[in-house]
Amino acid sequence: MKRIPYRHRSWVPATTAARAARCSGFTLIELMLAITILAMVVGAIFSAFQVGISAWQGGERDIVFQQSMRATAELVFREISGTYAYEITPGTMDEHTSFSAFFGSADSLMLVSSATLQNRIGGLSMIEIWVDDEQGLMIGEAPALFTSYEEMRAVNLRDDAHAQVLSSWVKKITFRYFKREEADDDGVWQEQWDPRSSDGNDLPVMVEVGLLFEDVRGQEIQQALLVPIMSQSF
Repeated sequence: MKRIPYRHRSWVPATTAARAARCSGFTLIELMLAITILAMVVGAIFSAFQVGISAWQGGERDIVFQQSMRATAELVFREISGTYAYEITPGTMDEHTSFSAFFGSADSLMLVSSATLQNRIGGLSMIEIWVDDEQGLMIGEAPALFTSYEEMRAVNLRDDAHAQVLSSWVKKITFRYFKREEADDDGVWQEQWDPRSSDGNDLPVMVEVGLLFEDVRGQEIQQALLVPIMSQSF
């Protein structure tokens, strides 16, 4: 009888083999779940990044807006406070009556100022301030080289040769003019100023300026200036 040689064989239970085969890779469901979680994490990080960028951009816009408000208010204050008592006559043929070139309404103002935008050394400028519905706060400037009201009105400060934009943020401007007859008089505020009917006081003591700003978010900010006329005594 021939003897069959003994061979050693390792025995692995069926359950252990199945478990090893199952742990050798990811199933489709596990892979999809991992991708979904990763997408949610990336989306959350991207959203937070977008919020940070938007906040930074909004802060930059606010800074620019605040700086524009301050610069606009300072310029308007300087121009009006530098009002010069520039005497003119009604017409070229009338040299007996004179008054200061200062004409104001509730939404515009024309005057002669020593605080010029063009930095004319020792010169005076005729200034007009108003708001254009499309461009914002405007200022027109020309050399004060006229001697009569007729010559003054002949210069169109609102044309392209003289006008420029001060601030596109300004949507409305208002003016009031303080008039006082005597030093001990309480005085009154009025919305119109015409030196031809001022009874000798052809410049106001001070001017109240209201500026209505609107930022990129549509929020409105009202700013009020009380501007003394430096050439007038209080």
